[in-house]
Amino acid sequence: MWTCASARTSLATASWPAQSADGLLDNASAVGGYLKSALQTALGGQPGVKEVRGEGLMLGIELDRPCGAILTRAMEAGLLLSVTADSVVRLLPPLIFSRENADEVLSILVPLIKNFLSETQA
Repeated sequence: MWTCASARTSLATASWPAQSADGLLDNASAVGGYLKSALQTALGGQPGVKEVRGEGLMLGIELDRPCGAILTRAMEAGLLLSVTADSVVRLLPPLIFSRENADEVLSILVPLIKNFLSETQA
């Protein structure tokens, strides 16, 4: 049985040589590392933030409370993201994501999360 995940895996496997040749995987690793580190610095130790985790450009910020309301706030600010497991803000930008893009996301997302946590209770 095919699911979206297995279809994406097949597509990713088939396109692996092209992604490697274009330096996209190296970019994902470098920019993802930069973004994760910046998120850990900005949000680490923040009451309500349990963990910043992920690999490459697939990152998650686990909060100690449901955070679906962040979706609307982010969209209004021009940022598309998702929430999984009710309390994890998930970032999954494209492989061509740049450091400048990461800085823009940080300038929107960090204050958004801090404001959300200050307004809500666990």
